[in-house]
Amino acid sequence: MGDDGYGEREARSPSPYRERTHHRHHHRSRHPRSRSRSPHREGHESHRLKRHRSRSPPPRPVVLPYRAQKLSKHQYEEYKPLFHSYLDIQKQLNLDELDEREAKGRWKSFISRWNRGDLARSWYDPTMLKTAQETVTAFRQRSPGPKTRASPDYAARSKDKDGDSQSEDDFGPAPPKDVTSRRTGPTIPRLDDLAYRDELRDEDSTRDRGNYVDDIRYERKQDRKVQKERLEELVPRADPGSRERQLEKKRETTSTLQSFRDAKEGGDAEVGEADLMGDDGVDAYKRKKMEAERKKSEREIRREEIMRARAAEREERLAERRQKEEATMTELRALAKARFG
Repeated sequence: MGDDGYGEREARSPSPYRERTHHRHHHRSRHPRSRSRSPHREGHESHRLKRHRSRSPPPRPVVLPYRAQKLSKHQYEEYKPLFHSYLDIQKQLNLDELDEREAKGRWKSFISRWNRGDLARSWYDPTMLKTAQETVTAFRQRSPGPKTRASPDYAARSKDKDGDSQSEDDFGPAPPKDVTSRRTGPTIPRLDDLAYRDELRDEDSTRDRGNYVDDIRYERKQDRKVQKERLEELVPRADPGSRERQLEKKRETTSTLQSFRDAKEGGDAEVGEADLMGDDGVDAYKRKKMEAERKKSEREIRREEIMRARAAEREERLAERRQKEEATMTELRALAKARFG
């Protein structure tokens, strides 16, 4: 009976170990898919998915016209004539007038457009490069070299010396050959020259005015000094420190203050002699008319100078533009002749 009671107590109160084991098995049976994956496996799968997503079709190789090769920045000297023609025709720029930084930037842009195939088809033609090189070579050959100083012709002079028809004009070095081609005479002043002349004129007038004022001040100072010396000669001063000298100083101070007081109160107004005695109206009118005509003539002369300077600058710009257009047309004719015969 004791054994049955013990078995009954054991069946009624299971052990804590059995209860924990039963709970663990029951939890696993309810969540069969909640097993955690290993970090290594998760990282491998994410890397595989990322690699699969990042795959993109490779870029197609750019096929340039005429089977041309891609350029690099080291081929500048070889393709410089073609690059020069490209800037002149497409961009209306002169390569020789660009600074080094802008020229490098333009060359880099030309290389990128060439390698992408964005240029016109004719630029990739090998004959285009050859024509550009020949044009540059011919232009360099036609361009005159540095001018040298003409040396005297002593041989001709020795021949003339033997004859009896030698004159005084034959002495001295022979004149250079390009004397006749030089333009003689004064040139038309530019606007900058006119502005510089006006500035010099204003400076001279200001300097003269300042000198005139200084001269007047100096003359007045000398005049006061002379008058003071004459006054001392006529009325000699008393001995310094004496009572008479003190009374003289007091009288001078009183007269000075009185003159200041009278000037402040406003005494008689200063009127010109012409207003008092009258002036000839005809002479004044003639003087004013002559002054007005003089100012008008000066304005007209200045206006004509400015007009001539502007016309000269306009002619220079037109000449430069015509020269540039002529050079461009020459290159285009050479290219057309090379392509179409």
